Amino acid sequence: MGGLLMGEKFAWGDHSLEPIHLAGWGLRQNLQDAEVYCSQIADAHYENFLIANKFTPPKIKQHIQNIYAFCRYGDDLGDEAPFDSQGRLKLLDAWEKDLEEAHQGDWSGKPQHPILIAVQHTAKTFNIPLEPFWKLIQAFKMDQTKNRYHSWDELLHYCKHSADPVGHLFLYVYGHDDEDLRALSDKTCTALQLANHWQDISRDWKQNRSYMPEETMERFGVGWERYGPDYVDENWKSMLAHEVERAQNLFDEGKKLWKLVDAHLAVDLMMFTKGGEAILQAIRNQKFDTWKKRPKVSKLKQVRLYFKAKAEWKRASRV
Repeated sequence: MGGLLMGEKFAWGDHSLEPIHLAGWGLRQNLQDAEVYCSQIADAHYENFLIANKFTPPKIKQHIQNIYAFCRYGDDLGDEAPFDSQGRLKLLDAWEKDLEEAHQGDWSGKPQHPILIAVQHTAKTFNIPLEPFWKLIQAFKMDQTKNRYHSWDELLHYCKHSADPVGHLFLYVYGHDDEDLRALSDKTCTALQLANHWQDISRDWKQNRSYMPEETMERFGVGWERYGPDYVDENWKSMLAHEVERAQNLFDEGKKLWKLVDAHLAVDLMMFTKGGEAILQAIRNQKFDTWKKRPKVSKLKQVRLYFKAKAEWKRASRV
């Protein structure tokens, strides 16, 4: 799935299908140990999460790490578990049932997985509903059953499950429970997901997957028979330029949220946006050929973003 969840692999341990067993079940069954585990998962990853993790206020840092661990684990169940799609769906079903157990009695159930013990504490602390966690699992399941998207609306439906719930979770942890704010957050999260899709066109294609809407392909005269590294012609470049600008427009709309939320959250939003925009610019700089080389944000640009975040975080701390 990528996007908000890109990072290094974490050694989860072994899963099994008969009987169903998720790596981690039954371990670290007290809250303190469970949260240490989530912190280890967060510390093992980087990219977009790094900025948030470095500058998140201490009182909520652990909760953000708990949420990140939940996202990372589910994503790896769907992408890395050594089974076919049906086997991975079984694991995701078990993950969903354990989540539902955690949610029992207003987040007072008895989940088997330490990540869900930690998430349960976070959800209860900030009065987070089940829905955003549940939606993320549905996105992981979609990746097992769907590898083409006919329309823009279909792709947005996927993003509403794979990316937008992460923004909702951040809002809850920062004390915001407002539908209008969630709608603005969706713009940024969807844009970031799209930026990563267009960054990873080649990587996805090697996995027999494409997020490019077929209606967009038809509009620009690109068929599946000409979808690949040998066909980066003007039609292809115009098509990808169109999708890059759609993502840019969503980033621009999402910036309205920055002035409406906690100053520290605004820094996170700004950095997620700047990172995503840098990916889009890298695609433009490669003249929309993302096949031969994966567009990346340069080390210099990353350093600049880091110090920009540091300055903004200090400013937010004085508010």
